Amino acid sequence: MTNATVFADAVEKMPDEKFDEVFVNEKYGSYLRNIEAVIEHSYYHLGQIVLIRKLIFAGG
Repeated sequence: MTNATVFADAVEKMPDEKFDEVFVNEKYGSYLRNIEAVIEHSYYHLGQIVLIRKLIFAGG
C-alpha cells in the first residue's frame, strides 16, 4: 500500500465533524485545511517531477 493510499483511506474514514476541528494546535488551522495543504503540496511535487523529466528527456 502506498502512502497516498493510506492517507486517502484515513481521510475517507474520518467523520465529517472532524474536518472542522483544530489540528494539533489552533495556529495550524483545521484538519480540512491541513488535508488540503497535503494535497496541494503533492501536486506541487508532481509538477516539479514533470518539469525535471521534460528537462532530462528534451536533451536526449
